[in-house]
Amino acid sequence: MRANLLFVLLAYSLISLGQSRRDDEVNLAFNNEPLEVILDSLSAQTNYFFSYNSDLLPKGSLYTIKAENEPIDQFLSRLLVGTGLKYSFFKDQIILNYEPPQQIIKKKNLFTISGNVSDENGKPLSGTNIFLDGTTIGVASDIDGNYKLESIPPGFYNLVFSYVGYENGVYQISESNGGSRIQNHQMTPDLGQLEEVEVISTRIRRAQDSWLSHYMVFKRELIGLSENAEACVIENPEVLSFNYDKPSNSLRAYAKEPLQIRNDALGYRVSYFLESFLKEGDDLRFRGKMRFRNLDPINGTERREWKKNRKESYNGSLNHFKKSLLEGNLKKQGFRIYSLRSLDDFEIDRDNQMSESDILIFKRDHYALDFRNYLIVEYRKEKESVGFLLHSGFTQLLHAKHLTNEGVLLKDPGYQISIIQLLRGSVRIDLSGEVMDRFGLTTFGYWSWERTADLVPINYDPKYDNL
Repeated sequence: MRANLLFVLLAYSLISLGQSRRDDEVNLAFNNEPLEVILDSLSAQTNYFFSYNSDLLPKGSLYTIKAENEPIDQFLSRLLVGTGLKYSFFKDQIILNYEPPQQIIKKKNLFTISGNVSDENGKPLSGTNIFLDGTTIGVASDIDGNYKLESIPPGFYNLVFSYVGYENGVYQISESNGGSRIQNHQMTPDLGQLEEVEVISTRIRRAQDSWLSHYMVFKRELIGLSENAEACVIENPEVLSFNYDKPSNSLRAYAKEPLQIRNDALGYRVSYFLESFLKEGDDLRFRGKMRFRNLDPINGTERREWKKNRKESYNGSLNHFKKSLLEGNLKKQGFRIYSLRSLDDFEIDRDNQMSESDILIFKRDHYALDFRNYLIVEYRKEKESVGFLLHSGFTQLLHAKHLTNEGVLLKDPGYQISIIQLLRGSVRIDLSGEVMDRFGLTTFGYWSWERTADLVPINYDPKYDNL
């Protein structure tokens, strides 16, 4: 075969009454081996015949994978994760089409969502905010209650309807084939009944039980303590109210309107639709929906500064990690991943590095993130910030060996370290990298320390920043 072929042919010769042998089981083990070596070894051990163009195989990637009585198709699914090679059975052949996930997405048509919004009486409701959570894609309904969201990349989204005095409407939208969709919504009045939520939280070290002291705690936790946080302003703090319970030392926050957060470090205005905020002890839990809008730079210098800061915020982030994972280039992008059995015995075993195929499974129209216990994600292209080391609260977990008896950290900034825990057996991820299972995973370390001030939209692409 020639290097310009668009596919790789993987064929094996078996005599089985003309039946496909996809259920044949294999027993193999490889440790840090190139894909070509694995294919050759598989051929030698099973008498399968492989035919492929070596130029299309990933260069420089090493694979650690083990199979015990595993069907050949399941083994290949795990082996080929992140390579851009997709297989299909045809009689006694397995045909692999080469097309990386991100290229698949770009070739598919963008899609459109449109519809009508009405109030509880069925009358058109103009001025309703309709947006895709965490993105820059959003509009307001017109005088007749109509709206239209256009040029949406294929993927999984939460479509949000929001209007002051009404409960938010949320629909899960998943699209991979382009086209258009219609989603109407009738708003339900918010009767002011506060949702009962679990209390987890943070000790309030304030002498006075006042609105201002609670607001300062709230802002610090929502916006963060990074350098970008210093350039963020909540423009309408008056919409906030707080409920402080002295016996439990717990603080709850509520907002009667979306918070308007101006981020002069990244050039965004974020409308934050607060759903819950709970703080007590050393733990924190809050959630909300976000709509991003670009600010207008005053000159070319500010535009370039915003672009640089956005790229720096994106690099090493959870979204960057997910995209690199799907494209199969974690190492090239600066990530290393390791298994962790328990947070009580935190230590990185750098001799047992994992690969994409150890944690990611392809399932036709989506991926599944699947691993046991915890996953350590180390980002090597940026160092920890001094603020993280001094204020994050993760120092005792990540750098316990470098603490004195008085709790003073004797360590220079190192690689950024984050930890992922799956909250169910496996978590679905769509082809664009968005997590499809709400509350399917949680993070610790660097990713959880960076807050709203360091977030870019989920549809952000450093190559195509439309600022």
